[in-house]
Amino acid sequence: MAVLYKLDDWLAHGVVAGFTDREGGVSRSPYDSFNLGLHVGDSQEDVLSNRAIIAKTIDSVPQHFVFAKQVHGNRAWHVGKKEVGKGAFSMDDAIEDADALVTMEKGVPLIILSADCAPVLFAGRDQKVVGAAHAGWRGATSGIITSTMTMMVDLGVSPEALQVAIGPTIRGCCYEVDEPVAEAVRETYRRLSVHQGEALIPSVKKPGHFMLDIPTLIREELASLGVASEHVHDTGICTHCDERFFSHRRENGYTGRQGAFIYLK
Repeated sequence: MAVLYKLDDWLAHGVVAGFTDREGGVSRSPYDSFNLGLHVGDSQEDVLSNRAIIAKTIDSVPQHFVFAKQVHGNRAWHVGKKEVGKGAFSMDDAIEDADALVTMEKGVPLIILSADCAPVLFAGRDQKVVGAAHAGWRGATSGIITSTMTMMVDLGVSPEALQVAIGPTIRGCCYEVDEPVAEAVRETYRRLSVHQGEALIPSVKKPGHFMLDIPTLIREELASLGVASEHVHDTGICTHCDERFFSHRRENGYTGRQGAFIYLK
C-alpha cells in the first residue's frame, strides 16, 4: 500500500492530496519499506523506486515532484515552473532552506517528508492554490503555519476559503518536552495574542517536563488566523503509537520518512 490516507473530499475542488505510511515499498531495514527520504542513509535506488510507486499511485510522474531541504524553520517558497522537479531525484537541487511549499501550477505535486513532525496540507476551495508545510516544534513555534497562510493569502486565498489537513504526527500522548521547548510554545501563544490553550500539559511522569500536542497548537494558530474549525481535518494518527509509520523518536533517529503530497489536477 503506497497511500494510507487520501483526502478524497478534496477531489471535488480539483485537488489530489494525502499521506503515506511506511508500508508497500522496497527499502530495507531500518528504512523498511516505503521510505521517501533521500537524506536518511537509505539506498538512493530504493528511494527512487518508492517515489516511482507513489507517483503511479497518485497519477503523476516523479519528474513533476517538488521537494525542499527542510530545516525546521519558517520559510515558505512559491513554486513556479522553474522549480518543477526540484529534489525529485537528488537532494542536491531540492529547494534550499524551506519548510513549506506553495503553488498555483497544475500537475505539480508538492511533497513534505516527516517522521514525527506534523505534515500540514492547505488548499484554497475557490482559488487554485495549494500548499504543504512541515511543522515540528521548532517550525510550529517559529511561524511556519503563518508563513504558509500569508503566502496563500497573497496569492488570492481568503482564510475563510481555506481547507487544511493535519497528517500523522507524534502527539500529546507521547511527545514529552523540556522547559525550553515549553517556553517556545508559550511565546507562540503570546505572538498570536491568544490565551494559552491545551497544546501544552504538565507531565505527570517527569516534573519540569510537558506533553506537547503539535496538532492542537496548529489548530489554535489556524483559528487565530481566521480558518474555521470545520475546515481543519486532523487524521488523529500518532506516529509514535502507530508502528505503520516512521517515528524518529521511537526509533532513535534511525528510520525513514513518510510523505504528505498535494497537487492541483
